[in-house]
Amino acid sequence: MSKFGKLLKYYYRLPWRLWGPVNVLLSRKFTDRYKFRKSHVGKNTYIDPTVSILGWRNVLIGNNSVLSEDVWLNINHREEGIIRIKIGNNCHIGKRNFFSAGPLINLKDFCFTGIDCHFLGCGHHTESPMVPYIATGLTEGDIIEIGVNCWLTTSVTVMQGVKIGHGSVIGSRSVVLNNIPSFSIAVGNPCRVIKRYDFKNDKWIDVQDWSEELNSYIPAEIDYLKLLNEKNSDISLALISSSRRFGWI
Repeated sequence: MSKFGKLLKYYYRLPWRLWGPVNVLLSRKFTDRYKFRKSHVGKNTYIDPTVSILGWRNVLIGNNSVLSEDVWLNINHREEGIIRIKIGNNCHIGKRNFFSAGPLINLKDFCFTGIDCHFLGCGHHTESPMVPYIATGLTEGDIIEIGVNCWLTTSVTVMQGVKIGHGSVIGSRSVVLNNIPSFSIAVGNPCRVIKRYDFKNDKWIDVQDWSEELNSYIPAEIDYLKLLNEKNSDISLALISSSRRFGWI
């Protein structure tokens, strides 16, 4: 018998006077959370109890992923049935990451973010300083897309309208204002590319040594993902770095 079936069994044994309060409890806390986990969160995914999700019906999280302590997912435009934050399979979202979603924040499979990363896909209107900014209302914002197997190290800020190509690494405390090409190492404020991965010779090279010819050796994202899945099918969740519940060794 399923957990839900067992719960119903005990429910019908209760005195009828308790059915009303129990109905409220079941409908608001149990049923909604059960449906959320089933339809919006993949298998073997860990979401720490301290995570805040404002607008969870607009969030989709894949399989075998982790949302660490004090992560905040903030959906600013909460139309029914539209996904605004999408986190893929085998992702690790570090402690205190902040997502402020406009149209969409999309972190694809194998994304890895360190502590205190921020994704600012939406903001407040600033046309007039004579109106309190807290009351000006929200902009429409723009899409943020992080490609397959990107690593955002520590305290990285990604602004709206930015796409980071697959296989890239963004250095600590970088502010990403513009698109980053695939298989890049980028650092700074504003963030700039300093290295690219040379698939012809299988090594990172300085960006000034990059040539247009080398672009032809870069694998397409779909092929890159297929290769990662074939060679990394048994990745374990890094729970020890996600929460104080697991961090004592």
